Amino acid sequence: MPSLSNWNNEINFNVGDIETPSQITEVQDIVKKAFDQEKRVTVVGAIHSTTECMVGSDIVISMAKMAKIISVDQEKMTVTVQAGATLHEVCVHLKKLGLQLPVILEFGNFQIGAMSGTHANDTAMNRSAQFAAHVAGMKVVTPTGDILEVSESKNNQYLPAFRSHFGMLGVVCEVTVNLLKTQPLHIGYQIVQIDQFLENFVKEVGILKAVNDQCFGMLFANTGKLLWQCRAFKSTLPNPHTLDRWLDPIESRGISLFPDLFLPLVKASTALHPSAEVGGLVNAALVDLPLKIIQHSSYTIDPCDRGILYDHDDPGFEFYDWVFPEENWVSMIKAFLGLSDRFRRERDFVLPLPVLIYFIKQDEASLLSRSRKGNMMAVDPEYPNPADPTWKIFRLAFNDVAVKHGGIPHINKTRDGAIHHFAKATDQEALKQYLEIRKALDPKNLFINDFFKTMFADYL
Repeated sequence: MPSLSNWNNEINFNVGDIETPSQITEVQDIVKKAFDQEKRVTVVGAIHSTTECMVGSDIVISMAKMAKIISVDQEKMTVTVQAGATLHEVCVHLKKLGLQLPVILEFGNFQIGAMSGTHANDTAMNRSAQFAAHVAGMKVVTPTGDILEVSESKNNQYLPAFRSHFGMLGVVCEVTVNLLKTQPLHIGYQIVQIDQFLENFVKEVGILKAVNDQCFGMLFANTGKLLWQCRAFKSTLPNPHTLDRWLDPIESRGISLFPDLFLPLVKASTALHPSAEVGGLVNAALVDLPLKIIQHSSYTIDPCDRGILYDHDDPGFEFYDWVFPEENWVSMIKAFLGLSDRFRRERDFVLPLPVLIYFIKQDEASLLSRSRKGNMMAVDPEYPNPADPTWKIFRLAFNDVAVKHGGIPHINKTRDGAIHHFAKATDQEALKQYLEIRKALDPKNLFINDFFKTMFADYL
């Protein structure tokens, strides 16, 4: 039987058949046959998820061969692509036209079809940080094998559901996304102590929002240092001969600074016992020194350069992403730091990688949006060894704390947490509406795998 693995090789599964259609009629044939034989269908993208949301059993459809950029409408300011087109490919094409997507993540391997209906997001203060919110339309093969066009002018009652499709509503074959004229990002850095930030939280967040369009935080829990990458839109790119332009290739690596710089060093340091006297020296060398260098750099980039390609043999670190109502974030981060300190004292367990912090503005564009009810902030720890048993114990303890503070887990990134807590934490009326639409489109439940059956067990 064919077998598949996710990005960090923590999830491996066998399937009955893997199909790689190259056109929409082939997708229809595959789905109609599955419908007649009552075989379950799962669609996969880059398989970057670290939960089992993409695990299939009978038939898995890969959209890799349906990767064309179909058209760019510069009057309507939209781009239409096949679902298998990668973010990187689309960014390269749009950059030549002086255009960009409203949300550009750092992982260019992501496929647009998957991004169009999942929790794929960046960070943003002034507009939606979720990619799906900017999707203007889709062409879908439904679970019965029919073609359904959904847009703001066709079958628009389905659009909020399809912006949260998660592969459960059929096979997304084409996606139309709204565009912007290129908005260069000026990037700088600030470093504060977390205690200082928490003590003046309302003021500090207000300042960040007043002067920045995007802010991405990295909290080093063991030192208390909080690094903010502050991004503001500019009207033009700098002269290509300036120092700013020379630094562009650094930022074009995006968040890969973690696997390319921090992660290898941190992995080397984990051989040391956390309580070893040399630990402080290692921390200073691997964290403090790079931060001192970074905080004095600033540069301006074309956002299209952020959608880079990662290597499939990159280190298999793991995210564990929860978001919280902005008003709950201070108490949550204090509880998180307390939990981290307890694990350090009682189990000699430390988080060597930074905890990621980002902002998601209130967004009701998709039914399963994590920010339907208000502005959210993330607490997203990373860990370099997903198989570490103590990391699993920590994750489960983190879940308990997160639920008490109104947290909502990331379906694609939060192992253990999403499957047990997402359905209860999300907007209940929107969830009910979503599941009603899902059932109407998929009467035989062919497009819902075991992961989602478990997640929605109390609602099906």
